[in-house]
Amino acid sequence: MDSREGGRSIEQAVTEAGLGEQYGRYRSAVAADIAIVVCCAALGFVLLAAAGGAGAVVAMGLGVLALAAVGGLVTWRKANTWRHLYTGGTLTVGPRGTVTSLVTWHDVAHLRYWTRVVNLGTAYTEVPQCRLDLNNGEVVDLAKPRYKELPEIVPFVDAKISAIKLPLKTEELRKTGAAVFGPITLAAEGARWRDSLVPWHAITRVEVGKTRLKIWTDSRQPVVSQLLSAVPELTVLIHMFGNWQELQQPDQRDPSTQAQGDKM
Repeated sequence: MDSREGGRSIEQAVTEAGLGEQYGRYRSAVAADIAIVVCCAALGFVLLAAAGGAGAVVAMGLGVLALAAVGGLVTWRKANTWRHLYTGGTLTVGPRGTVTSLVTWHDVAHLRYWTRVVNLGTAYTEVPQCRLDLNNGEVVDLAKPRYKELPEIVPFVDAKISAIKLPLKTEELRKTGAAVFGPITLAAEGARWRDSLVPWHAITRVEVGKTRLKIWTDSRQPVVSQLLSAVPELTVLIHMFGNWQELQQPDQRDPSTQAQGDKM
């Protein structure tokens, strides 16, 4: 990962990192921020107009205007900061038009994505989440700032990273006899979770919800119920669940050729 501030141009960074073709570019929604800044500025001017020489009211009005100015600067920076997606990685571009951070898909150690359900009192809202754990220990949160196109961004990023991780997980399985996905491990005898082992013959279905991964047997309750936020490479895990017998065959084809077809 390259995080040099105000350094290279977009073209130079893309060429040097070999990011390939551009998929899209996105910026955070700022409509709400603009509305708040305008309201603060209006309130500040109203206070100054109604002050009538009262020092306390004048000071309050000036304070609100200063707050509006700071908010305006922050909003301007958000409106002029972009995230670019490429076939080989992603970068961010600051207000000056130069690259502020860059990540290739090979820099990613783990990908996690899930849906956060927020209780608003009278209703619920669903907020997509997507985080990249990098090889150097840093974390890239694709949900911050909030992109309204995140439901479009996540499948693209997932497909690119999963196509890289599937061959690695298959090789891990062949060398060690198991493939580890955070709290869930796939092994020859079954799926391990916490202190329990679910034999392959007992598994009736695997269910991926908005927030949890569940593994069912003939029981009325799932034998595994794990928060998705703790499960890395979810798409690869689901692919391996569905193709477990084939993946254990020594003459198995290179799994990277199958990645795009299974939502990879």
